[in-house]
Amino acid sequence: MTSKRIIFLLLVLSIVFSLSAQSIEDIVPGLTSERIDELKNGQLLKGKSFQEDVRLLIPEQSIAMEHLLEALQKPESFTVVSLTFIPYPDYMHTMSEEERQVSIFNTMRSISTQEGITYISHRAGNKPKELIEKSWYLENPKSRSSVADPVSTSVPSNAEYFVYQKDSSFGSNIYRYTYTTSETEIFVNVVNLETMRVFGIFKAVDKEQLAIAMSTTQVDEGLLLVAMATIEGRDPQVKVLGISVDLPSAFTRRTTALGEWFVDQLNKK
Repeated sequence: MTSKRIIFLLLVLSIVFSLSAQSIEDIVPGLTSERIDELKNGQLLKGKSFQEDVRLLIPEQSIAMEHLLEALQKPESFTVVSLTFIPYPDYMHTMSEEERQVSIFNTMRSISTQEGITYISHRAGNKPKELIEKSWYLENPKSRSSVADPVSTSVPSNAEYFVYQKDSSFGSNIYRYTYTTSETEIFVNVVNLETMRVFGIFKAVDKEQLAIAMSTTQVDEGLLLVAMATIEGRDPQVKVLGISVDLPSAFTRRTTALGEWFVDQLNKK
């Protein structure tokens, strides 16, 4: 009887372990071994929906994949995707899966710390340029008064916030942040609630036509960070005062900067 109990216990433990400690290969089976090596070596994997199958960069059966599949069905739209691997910081190795989720959730919502983040500007000679000048939470979309970054002791299945940001590319805008979570994934979808304009005058993206999403998925060695941007109703290339604006590149730089911000904040804990 004792031996049967031991065998049963080992079987249960093996099932629990297989569910909670999946590898990159398990989560993103579309990646080749070479691309997984690149990922583990710190490289950013990127793709554009009008050039390649970006589904290969997204964890299967994830909230992020559901979002991407919906985005790919939208007419006259395109999506840029990036995938990064982040080894767990030292302080996370002793945490449970649930404790890590809480820490990640609070880090993702530390919006005020996005002030001053930079991106590499090609027009500035491939030099760092400030991307976000101001960033804070709002009580509602019509308010302009700042609200402190929220901090939680648990992770809800859904949450919604409104954020004001002023950036160097599109000026001041209001965004809706919608979070959806599972046991191992935290997904946030960011939608513009105002028209985004270049130089504060020329329309670049209509209201609610931009969706920037970020997703973290826990794997056995660290986090998979997915970042995507979907733009509707615009060609990838637009001209403003005779200047060609490459929207896929512009938003890839934006999501890359946000990914780097997240990694920095995660490692500061």
